[in-house]
Amino acid sequence: MGGITRATKASRDRLSDRVAIGMLIRAFPPEEVDAAIDAAGAREQRSRALPARTMVYFTLALWLFGGAGYDAVLARLTAGMRWAGVATGTRSAPSTGSITKARKRLGPEVMRRLFQRRAAADRVDTARWRGMRVCTLDGGAVDIPDTAANLAAFAHPTVRVSVLAGHDTGSLLDVAVGSHRDELAPLVLDTLGPGTLVVSHRVVGGHRLWRAAADRGADLLWRARVPVALPRLHTLPDGTYLSRLLPDGDPVGGSLAVRVVQVPDAVLVTTLLDPDQAPATELAALHRTRWRFEALFESLEAGPVALRSQDPHGVAQELWAMLCVYQAVHPWRRKEAPVRGGIGAVAGISPRRGSP
Repeated sequence: MGGITRATKASRDRLSDRVAIGMLIRAFPPEEVDAAIDAAGAREQRSRALPARTMVYFTLALWLFGGAGYDAVLARLTAGMRWAGVATGTRSAPSTGSITKARKRLGPEVMRRLFQRRAAADRVDTARWRGMRVCTLDGGAVDIPDTAANLAAFAHPTVRVSVLAGHDTGSLLDVAVGSHRDELAPLVLDTLGPGTLVVSHRVVGGHRLWRAAADRGADLLWRARVPVALPRLHTLPDGTYLSRLLPDGDPVGGSLAVRVVQVPDAVLVTTLLDPDQAPATELAALHRTRWRFEALFESLEAGPVALRSQDPHGVAQELWAMLCVYQAVHPWRRKEAPVRGGIGAVAGISPRRGSP
């Protein structure tokens, strides 16, 4: 039996490219893209070979075809858009310079608005544990070119990202982007409220961040930073104990009542004080199965990510586009991935499963 011919393989590649573009269009329909363009004031003032809508999909497609140049990405994009029945506006093959200028005209705000619209919709699709919405707080850094403009904006050749994600779904509920000088985590807490449990591994910001979340009525399950003073005030029947989280410089007035759960590889601290309402074994399982920042890159199959933009506006545009593409891709990957001890396996969990 003969092998697969080069023509057959090329045909399959073209089909997979068009399906990938179709996935983007389904996640971000043209009317939604147009609304974000108009809200951001990025609509072109005259007819162009690369209208704003095409450039939105182009910026997203860069994350699907990361190893390809601008011209190759645009060729795959226009073929996929036509296959999906979406007008492209491209009448000729633009130069790389023209594409770069069109990206600059588009700016980052359209991509940010697209992401925020999707995030707002996903906030209703979070898993519940014992009646509480469960979210994960995590963050990390993404490498950027060390140009003078980028270093002036971010101080380091990296951009920091703080993420509030659905614990089970992996949907991104809110994101803050900035430099190492910025305290980003509090910026993603505005959507929190009573009946929400926030799970995190390590928290930068310490007691201030705990207090900010608690003041919004949220409960917390975070790993204690070492060393941290957690006096044993009362031992509970399940072996956990009550303590007070003490702020720096004010050991009494601003302290927060917490419960300490010791697990083999960590010390967990929670504001859920009743062991009957929040069993220690379930809390440990929730922490173990939390969403992780690295899942962004795993879903995109991108490995360590390094952005290509030479200026801060391009960095922001690329980064918001990456987050949008993750939002488009991860529901499909979640459907394909087997459940191995995730939140759905924890007693009391009621997963919310939205369809992609």
